[in-house]
Amino acid sequence: MRDWIGIVGVDSNIITDHLVQFTHLTGVGKAKSSFMQLIWLLCSWVVWKERNDRLFNNTVTLVPRLLDKVKLLFLGWLKAKKALFVCGTQR
Repeated sequence: MRDWIGIVGVDSNIITDHLVQFTHLTGVGKAKSSFMQLIWLLCSWVVWKERNDRLFNNTVTLVPRLLDKVKLLFLGWLKAKKALFVCGTQR
């Protein structure tokens, strides 16, 4: 996910520390902080659902597909909120 959104960092083994590190980047505004919180929550949701699928349905989804699920959920949320999201770059 970090590659997709263009940030670098070190993973923490403590989930609350990971949340704080991921969502409270130094020098970012409220909008970017909210964006990061949403990404983190969507990642957590997808991992939780994958865990349940593995335990209860005996299915396994590969990591690239899980990342695609997060991206689709994110874009769906933006569309539902009618947020302006520009993909790519313009010269």
